[in-house]
Amino acid sequence: MVDLFTRTIGEYTTGRKGPLLFVIGGIHGNELSGVLALRKVFEQLKASAPLDFCGKIVGVHGNISAIRLRQRYVECDLNRLWSADEIERVKKLPPAARKVDERELIELLAHIETEFSKEYTDIVLLDLHTTSGPNGLFSIISNQKPNQVLASALHAPVLFDLAHALSTNTNRFMDEQGIKGIAFEAGQHDDPASVDNQESAIWLTLDKMGMINSESLAFDMDPYHRQLITSSSQLPHFVRVIYRHAISPEDQFHMYPGYNNFHEVYKGEPIARDAKGEILCPFSGLMLMPLYQSQGSDGFFIMEKLWESPL
Repeated sequence: MVDLFTRTIGEYTTGRKGPLLFVIGGIHGNELSGVLALRKVFEQLKASAPLDFCGKIVGVHGNISAIRLRQRYVECDLNRLWSADEIERVKKLPPAARKVDERELIELLAHIETEFSKEYTDIVLLDLHTTSGPNGLFSIISNQKPNQVLASALHAPVLFDLAHALSTNTNRFMDEQGIKGIAFEAGQHDDPASVDNQESAIWLTLDKMGMINSESLAFDMDPYHRQLITSSSQLPHFVRVIYRHAISPEDQFHMYPGYNNFHEVYKGEPIARDAKGEILCPFSGLMLMPLYQSQGSDGFFIMEKLWESPL
């Protein structure tokens, strides 16, 4: 078994030129389904060799320090450090002055930059996450058409404009680096189905990128399609973030129980409370990522259903 505390979970290539799929699991240390899914994928790749495979897939742990503690982060949220300004700020800090999660950023960036500097026909970054609330299956993309094309292969709802609400996550990094990519939310943290959803997302991304010849595989790809189609069958296709409720520890934020992702909410509905009193929903729409964990700077988001893609 791969040592949990090394950066690399696995790598696979046959030496044939092609694209790079760089996959991060556990940017949040309490979201381990991506790590488990990557282990399963690398085990299957090695067991199925030789494969009709081109390019290279690399899987890494995101925040090793937080994974050790099984918590979202140690001192600051690693998934809020990915803008060019934040990266530059952290790089300018003396090493001893960096927070634990900032040191994780520097190490992870070094790994990314080393791999991205090699010659590939294309590069895609897949960032694997889960949510504290149920029903959290969706792809987060920046408003770039190639990213929507990639997300369409995963069958799950496609979420637009989160990058505007959270300008420092990995989607921002993808845009500023000029690479394709998706942040994929696979369900609730400890739901075993989340691992299955992440594993399916990795295989379907490899297929969409043309890295595997699915017709030559010794195993069937249909179960991976079926897994995500079935899991998202009752969910909308396109959604857009219209509101973010930012919080801090001093707010003593408490989300009322029972809200799932994609739960319909109505303007004026009491949905949470904090030190100042009851919090009323500011817009009618769909609930997104209600906070049911102790760490986090986002109490909830509100999104609207789109009848067609904005791209």
